[in-house]
Amino acid sequence: MKKQIVKRIVSATIISTLAVSSLAGCGKTVPTSGSADVQVTEVETTAAESTEAAESTVEVKEFRIATEGAYAPYNYIGEDGQPDGYDIAVAKAVDELIPEVSFTYQAVEWSSIFAGLEADRYDLIVSQAAKTPEREEKYLFGETAYSWDLGAIAYAAGRDDIKSLEDLKGKTVTVGVGSSNASFIEGWNADNGNEINVVYGDGDITKALLDVQEGRVDATLVSPVTANKIVTEQGLQVEFALRNDEEPQPVFWLYANTPENEELKVLVDEALQKLVESGKLGEISKEYLGADYASKEAVESRVSQ
Repeated sequence: MKKQIVKRIVSATIISTLAVSSLAGCGKTVPTSGSADVQVTEVETTAAESTEAAESTVEVKEFRIATEGAYAPYNYIGEDGQPDGYDIAVAKAVDELIPEVSFTYQAVEWSSIFAGLEADRYDLIVSQAAKTPEREEKYLFGETAYSWDLGAIAYAAGRDDIKSLEDLKGKTVTVGVGSSNASFIEGWNADNGNEINVVYGDGDITKALLDVQEGRVDATLVSPVTANKIVTEQGLQVEFALRNDEEPQPVFWLYANTPENEELKVLVDEALQKLVESGKLGEISKEYLGADYASKEAVESRVSQ
């Protein structure tokens, strides 16, 4: 059951129109004589009365958003102890564009984030969850992407034997259990002789990169945006090779499959499209991700540079 809130919304346009109509109906004109004070007082009183008439109540539905909170800069826990990052900033911008909707946020470990959605502990996931055939069978996905990304292979600095997926044959690769990277490498492996030894972690990218650096695994599949930030901040000896097997991939909001969320999805897609067209989404991307990853064209432009 969603928490319901009532907000009062005033339309300045309606107020102004009603005020002008009141003046016209009374045949009033603003004189230049000493009676001007009286006339102005009447106008102001009419506007105040029109304000009350134009007030209306709008039912605001609260939806609970889950994010991993450990996938910086997309999502992480801020200094105030609350979820922050690109995903949350986008959600807040969407929230501002939909008067009848209010979002709350909670951080959930990636390994259990989908189970929580199915258990109705929250309503949707905004956490760089890639669209896969398996997920499409169970959940709702938005139609408007809110970020685009290219995958990369992370390996220990100094190695010269890993530059492509083919180079991973005969090697050990770690991926987060239930992640889109896990689905991808499982499918690729099945189509190419199952020569990659895939091991599964809890989805913590920092742990995976440390395993790569220390030689516990040969490589991991990552988002270069997230991985590069961690490597830079922690001084890890890890390098990357962009995967050349795919075009930039869109990322969408993911919802529990309910009629109410079907309606929410339409509103969110419209709001996201407005953010794309206004350039606001690109601005948020630059602020949190360091570059524009808000459109396919922007990402392709960066790759070609």
